[in-house]
Amino acid sequence: MLELHRGRLWLPDAVDSRIISRMRWEAVVSAEAGLTGLAALFVYLLLRRQRRGFGTLEQRATLRTLAFATTALSILRRGLSASSASKVLPSVAEQAGAAAVALYDEHGVLDYHPARSAGGDGHRQHLESEARIVLQALAGGRLKLVQLHHRRRYAGTMRVPPPECEVRSGVVAPLIVGERPVAALVTYHTQTPGPAALRIASDLAELLAAQLRLQEADQQRVALERSELRALRAQISPHFIYNALNAIAAFIRTDPDRARELLLEFADFTRRAFRGPQGEFATLADELIYVRQYLQLEQARLGERLRVKLNVEPEVLNATVPTLVIQPLVENAVVHGIEVEREGGTITIRAEDEDDECLIVVQDDGAGFGATEKAETALAGTGALANIDRRLRHAFGTAFGLSIQSRPGAGTTVRVRVPKYRPGVRAS
Repeated sequence: MLELHRGRLWLPDAVDSRIISRMRWEAVVSAEAGLTGLAALFVYLLLRRQRRGFGTLEQRATLRTLAFATTALSILRRGLSASSASKVLPSVAEQAGAAAVALYDEHGVLDYHPARSAGGDGHRQHLESEARIVLQALAGGRLKLVQLHHRRRYAGTMRVPPPECEVRSGVVAPLIVGERPVAALVTYHTQTPGPAALRIASDLAELLAAQLRLQEADQQRVALERSELRALRAQISPHFIYNALNAIAAFIRTDPDRARELLLEFADFTRRAFRGPQGEFATLADELIYVRQYLQLEQARLGERLRVKLNVEPEVLNATVPTLVIQPLVENAVVHGIEVEREGGTITIRAEDEDDECLIVVQDDGAGFGATEKAETALAGTGALANIDRRLRHAFGTAFGLSIQSRPGAGTTVRVRVPKYRPGVRAS
């Protein structure tokens, strides 16, 4: 109820308090709404800044190009085929900015991929008829612009350009591998492409060709390693076979059971030695079985003159090493270190766990290198030690070759370090 007091309008106390409370509540709500709006604006500006901070247009373009290169590398590392072409062309189409793209080899089209909403869908039916033009351009080995469905090609005839196909020209960019064009990337355009489109086609073809060159280098590396492995197998001395058979024959009358065991070991050893390479890598455990068979045959021949100590930590038995990397080192120690000494000697084989690496040591206390011989010379030659050193460096890098220490009359120590894990290196 309103009251007039001394010319002023007053509210009753109860009404006054309710109105004030309501005004306070409305102020609080307004304040909360304002704070919420400020918070939303702050988040929006922060997200916008983060999106802008991701990189400039040039940086984002670089990231897309790197992603494309990585994708192409993983797909083409096994070679160019219809299957790999179908997988890589969608990424190529995104980069090319053309109506469609295709990959040809020396025999014809491998795959064709039209870009989205770019007018290249209708051209698929004309690929066979234009193959001769593309293959001629491929054989030339140079970037070439070819006209497709050009109206002059239909002059004086009853034929007209196909209305369902919007493609009018193509850029043939050869892929050069080993100084020879082996394939071609073709970008299709609805209009005559400008210099930028020509440059894009040329650069994309060069990037794809680089992946094919890497694949070819991988094939050559594998072929080299396999040839070196065959060379190691071929270096098993005929004298060793002759001496092993003589040692077995000597036991036939005196110890038939021992002769039988040695004969079985000899059969398994030669089977491992002369069979075709089953793989470039093996576990350390498998290599040590081969070494044990060899040493048993040599101990049967040399008797007490050859003593063996073996100390292998269990943690490294599953380590992956190149095939035939330890036995030639042991054979070298037997033939050049122990056998030439009248009293013989001891060969010590150790395999130790060293964090992310495995250390393998083959040591003898025999003759050692002569005064005129050097370890560096042995690694620079064409013998077994040089072969193993090259294979280790090819497989694991230049830091993982052989390390040889030798003194005349004091023996020789050969150390091998291999990483416990290396991408792409697995025992067969």
